[in-house]
Amino acid sequence: MTKIKMLNVFLEGIHLGVLQEDLFGNHTFTYDLSSPSNAQLSLSMPRRAAPWKGIAVEAYIDGILPDDPAVRQRIARLHGVNARNPFSLLTAVGLDCGGGVQFIPEKSDSLITETITPISKEQIGQRLEKITGEQPPSWQSPDEHWSLNGAHDKLAVRFTNGQWYEAEGKAATTHIIKPGVSSLHEQAFNEYICLNTAKKLGIPVAQSDYCLFGGIPAIVSERWDRIVDNSVAPAIVKRIHQEDLCQAMSVMTDQKYESEGGPGATDIVHFMRDNGLPEDSVHLFFKALVFNYIIAGGDAHAKNYAILEPIGGTPHLAPLYDIASYFAYDTQRKERKLAMRIGGEYSWERIDLRHWHRFAEACTGQSDWETLGNILLEYALSTLPAFLQVSEEALALAQQLEQSATGEQTANKFELIMRIRDGIAAQSTRILSWFATANGGNAHYCYSRFL
Repeated sequence: MTKIKMLNVFLEGIHLGVLQEDLFGNHTFTYDLSSPSNAQLSLSMPRRAAPWKGIAVEAYIDGILPDDPAVRQRIARLHGVNARNPFSLLTAVGLDCGGGVQFIPEKSDSLITETITPISKEQIGQRLEKITGEQPPSWQSPDEHWSLNGAHDKLAVRFTNGQWYEAEGKAATTHIIKPGVSSLHEQAFNEYICLNTAKKLGIPVAQSDYCLFGGIPAIVSERWDRIVDNSVAPAIVKRIHQEDLCQAMSVMTDQKYESEGGPGATDIVHFMRDNGLPEDSVHLFFKALVFNYIIAGGDAHAKNYAILEPIGGTPHLAPLYDIASYFAYDTQRKERKLAMRIGGEYSWERIDLRHWHRFAEACTGQSDWETLGNILLEYALSTLPAFLQVSEEALALAQQLEQSATGEQTANKFELIMRIRDGIAAQSTRILSWFATANGGNAHYCYSRFL
């Protein structure tokens, strides 16, 4: 008879508990109560003596893994595990995950080692080309045991002491490289300029660069759940715990969109307040909602928000990531919607001031409308100038990197910028018209000088 299977769970290097799978495939997580008293795997699973089971456990471990079943299947083929069983997949790719968590199989001496192997930018480019090809392999090489969630192709690597490395065994990765969505032209460039526009507005975002790897353009993001000390060689990399909002709220990955049963914006605000996150985190979430509304960031679902939960620290909303504008692409009217409703409305073309009022009232904070209204007005005035400055710098960077780029590639980037520019201008003008109307129509805002 097959025995109960077990994975030791470590958090920021500390033994936290045990994840088990019984004979029927049911999963439980049990805390090691001798670990530090404030260390916990998820806000959905506070420390207690009794094992956790059911949706809280399933949503958490499911959320560690790639969203796409086809990507999970490639991992399964590479490592000889069950693609439909998150526990089985974590035995293969659970040594370096989102946040500070590691899943260590029993009797895994061969995996316990930590090895970093130098890799060139050209070799990274070859890997990117393969994982986006017609018959893509697993994101990981055979000796890599890291996992990334999300729907888009990507690699996790280490960059320390000025060198790129493959992180093998239980070695920690420090950067995520995404070549962009192949079906959306210049998607990596789109994400780069949108993230940096948010940064220009003072919104905390993942530190990102636009790079070329052997001719393959990609966006490279520093992991904000890692702290790197480059003052020594080899560098020291410390994991910091985090989880996405679906994990924290016990929601399965296939329900990440509100329209599919996932968390809505009001749910998230109440969740953050109920779990003691500071008001700064709520205000950052408000900023994210407004920014995504202005740029048509239609993929800002609950898995694209995360909570940093360092041991000994206060949980708080993590820097924003995975932001890109739908204005860049031809969309049908039914596709012109946000991932979360604002005051009951998804469509960015139909949302108006009353919807934002309704959302603020549902959040029930004492000054939520005052805060939200100020953000709307501020970003309506400042997003377009910030975008134009960022996109000009980004286009110059891309032209410098891609010296052999065709005229078509350059034209595609320029067209993308123009489309997003026009969309932001329209959204900003719409917001400003609300406030002009509210003040008797006496506002004199004009965006023509930017166009």
